[in-house]
Amino acid sequence: MQYFVLIIRKLVIAICMLYTFDVIVNSVGVIVPINVATIVIVTFLGLPAIFGLLVLQNFM
Repeated sequence: MQYFVLIIRKLVIAICMLYTFDVIVNSVGVIVPINVATIVIVTFLGLPAIFGLLVLQNFM
């Protein structure tokens, strides 16, 4: 049961991190899509995943 609660907590934190980052960098003109794939990636990899997704989006 604790493992399930930990996963749900990490998902909620990942969604909040993505939304906050999107609001902050939206003024610069950069858009980070918030979808299931990005939420799962950020859930398991954390904050460096957001920057990695941003780099992949701009250079691919």
